[in-house]
Amino acid sequence: MKNTITLVDGEASVDLNDPWELVLNQECSGQYCVEPSAIWLSRPASDRGEAVLIEQEQELHDIQPYLQDIRLVALMFKDFKDGRAYSLAYLLRTRFGYKGELRAVGDVLRDQLSLMRQCGFTSFAIKEGKDPYDALKGIKGLSVTYSSSVSSPSPLFRRVRRY
Repeated sequence: MKNTITLVDGEASVDLNDPWELVLNQECSGQYCVEPSAIWLSRPASDRGEAVLIEQEQELHDIQPYLQDIRLVALMFKDFKDGRAYSLAYLLRTRFGYKGELRAVGDVLRDQLSLMRQCGFTSFAIKEGKDPYDALKGIKGLSVTYSSSVSSPSPLFRRVRRY
């Protein structure tokens, strides 16, 4: 995917060599395809790729038995105003214990990246036509969060040393 920002050891950078390709309506042509979960699940287990796309209205329980074999889960933001993918990301990390790459795709904008990171996303496919280097500033914009999150499980009052 183009315009990808990836977190490596907590540091964000633009990934110019990202091999993953989002495949929505056509056949997968390579090894690094991200397919919608309905297509992915319809394939025999031996023919499934290592990445799957989950859209907001889909249930995570459908892919739960296969999470240990999936390298990348992409969550679709159809509209920046729709926050269901934030909840799905949080559930994947906390309730389902998913440890692989979690990518935001679709209508992904700079102002959302900090919150996406807190929900457990580790990569971000910035919306086509937007500058990923500019968006990178959005992920570094907030250095401290007050509440607990996937990225900082303890709230700030538990992280601050009292003298």
